[in-house]
Amino acid sequence: MLILSINAYSETIETYKASNGITYKIGDEIKLNKGSGPSGGFLYLQMGGWGAAMSYNTNGGPDQMNIGRQYNGINVTLKKIKEQKIKGQTKIYFVVGGGNITNYNLMIEDAIATCEIVDCVAKTTKTENINELSKADEIKKLKDLMDSGAITKDEFEAEKKKILAK
Repeated sequence: MLILSINAYSETIETYKASNGITYKIGDEIKLNKGSGPSGGFLYLQMGGWGAAMSYNTNGGPDQMNIGRQYNGINVTLKKIKEQKIKGQTKIYFVVGGGNITNYNLMIEDAIATCEIVDCVAKTTKTENINELSKADEIKKLKDLMDSGAITKDEFEAEKKKILAK
């Protein structure tokens, strides 16, 4: 588990287009889903700010800053979008508020990949996959009709062109 610390190498950016197709900006509400940890806690939403500094325990283990399942289904408010370089890679994380005195760090791409936020699947990808399956199903039905003799090969080819042109 990666615990991010705010340091001199962090930069604040204005907007971020995530892999789920959503462009996030300061002030947006993000609805949390269920945590992806074995007991329902969050792996990619961690206590941040002064709360993390005050409660850090050197014997606490790497998951001590993870937020528990009591946050399932709540909205958090995006306060900052941070870009940090870690070992040659750029990581984006959000500083979010959950309605109390401390802030939390949300590793947005990991949260999307594990569905720790509600908007975890790109809407366009989901729609495209459904359309592709239905086109393939339509063509298969046409082929079955051709194989049974209900339509000719020319009729099959003409209908297939129409389906593929949709």
